[in-house]
Amino acid sequence: MTLFEWDETLATGDAMIDREHRVLAKLLNQLRHISESSSEDEQIMHCLTDMYLYAKDHFFDEEGLMERLNYPERESHMALHKAFVEKTHTLTDACLDGKMCFPELVDFLIEWAKEHITVEDAKIMRYARSIGEFGV
Repeated sequence: MTLFEWDETLATGDAMIDREHRVLAKLLNQLRHISESSSEDEQIMHCLTDMYLYAKDHFFDEEGLMERLNYPERESHMALHKAFVEKTHTLTDACLDGKMCFPELVDFLIEWAKEHITVEDAKIMRYARSIGEFGV
């Protein structure tokens, strides 16, 4: 069982973004627990919906930050967010159709989030620091 363990390598330096990332980690860990301990699709879907709605709010906040910073890679970063949402919908449908199990979906979600935070979100913060906007 892979959990989303928060550590300082995931910290961006922005209090709001880091707080939201920690909440996403908590929601993904709840989803992990439910998907492996329960076979009730309804409970899994409720937790998945909570995670999805929170992620959309977080993406909105992150995209607003990129706009305020005039981040040059904003469009490509937003495309990653959109692709994540679409892939999550596709994989969720595959789970509901019995073509994939929910723990596999959770594996994807956790790995995507970790990679996105440590690579893509870190780029935003490096850019913010380069223009003198640390801790925006």
